[in-house]
Amino acid sequence: MNATADRHLVPVKPVQYRAFVCPSCGSGDIACNGVLFPGAHVLGDHRCNTCGLDFLRDLPVGFSVDHPIAIGKADGRLFNPFGAESWLYGPLLNAFKNRSDAPVKIERKVLRPTKRIIILDTIDFLYGHVLLKLYNAQHYIDNYPDHGVVVLLPRMFAWLEPKGCAEVWIVDVKLGQGQAWHIAINTFVQQRLVEYDEVNMARGYAHPDFTHIDVERYTGIAPFRLQEFSARPPHITFVARQDRLWFANGFAKFCSRAMGRLGMKGLSKSLFVSAQDRMIRRSMRAIKAAVPQCTFSVVGLATNGGYGSLADDLRTTRMDEAMERTWCQAYAKSQLVVGVHGSNMLLPTAFAAGCIEILPHDRHGNIVQDISVRWADRMQLFLYRFVGEFARPGEVARHAIGMLRNFDLYYRNKVTNTFESDPNGLGPLKRHE
Repeated sequence: MNATADRHLVPVKPVQYRAFVCPSCGSGDIACNGVLFPGAHVLGDHRCNTCGLDFLRDLPVGFSVDHPIAIGKADGRLFNPFGAESWLYGPLLNAFKNRSDAPVKIERKVLRPTKRIIILDTIDFLYGHVLLKLYNAQHYIDNYPDHGVVVLLPRMFAWLEPKGCAEVWIVDVKLGQGQAWHIAINTFVQQRLVEYDEVNMARGYAHPDFTHIDVERYTGIAPFRLQEFSARPPHITFVARQDRLWFANGFAKFCSRAMGRLGMKGLSKSLFVSAQDRMIRRSMRAIKAAVPQCTFSVVGLATNGGYGSLADDLRTTRMDEAMERTWCQAYAKSQLVVGVHGSNMLLPTAFAAGCIEILPHDRHGNIVQDISVRWADRMQLFLYRFVGEFARPGEVARHAIGMLRNFDLYYRNKVTNTFESDPNGLGPLKRHE
């Protein structure tokens, strides 16, 4: 694919992106003086030839695709013409004013030498943000064979290195440091850029189309095949977070927050994590009473124990690559995953056939953002269920039981017995692998 005027690419070299006007005077006479790579943001270095303003401006990549901001280099003045929210511009302004010269270890892996590259910057301060941007890699690998994809990747995600990329730059930056301005990262990238004839930035869309993403190319683990939904033993994995809990009611949620503000976080965590475990166990027992052959797993960053023979308790307080893969294998054998809304649901839903998500009231505007929706047809409606944040265990169980029991009928009516099921065309065997 030709990279010229491609809306999915942002040019860096030999021609730098400048499809914008001066944020101060509105002039289009802008000089480009290079691109900076301090971390989560990628910024063009510019000067307005009309009013003389020297400024840095977000390249429209990652979470800045629609809301790029600019910063006056002399005084740190914010220019926010597209209404970026404070969570986006606040940390960047703070980082600009408090630039870090601390050393950062960066490992460069060259897998396929090339002179034309597309850089995908996945550095961020939230787990889900990194993963969402990383999902973009497959599109660029598959659709730009004349370019090499270079992934700028935090070390904790190195195990998700996508197959087919040309290079991986693995950065020893923790999530909590993802918003900082790292002089060392920019220095490293600048030293690399001189090696290439052409450099573009991948857009790194925050919410790519998951139906085209093959998670096996990132993990080496095959996801659940929908055609085997009823043939395989029924299995459900519960994702049990401790920092975003499933509460029985509004009063329990209020008490948990109040205790946290009163310096009683330890007691609050103990009480309400235990309550969440009881609701999960009640859900499992209700499902098992209706579907006796169903088995369960539990994952999450927590001390394991308390489920006995009811579930395979895979929770841990120390994550490593081996445990990441163990969790993924649990998702991949699951017809369903169940959990509270959050980035913790991205990988589980990339592997499992479907999910039941407990959606807090204040997250309705973020619905589906944390779900790696695998199906592009009406199977979405059947396999992705959302319940209220105070859903009872019986409600979660009823959804799970209905999905396990009614799958064959729904699939036959909505997929098999349709015009698109022609075995010589793109029927269900192709779309639901």
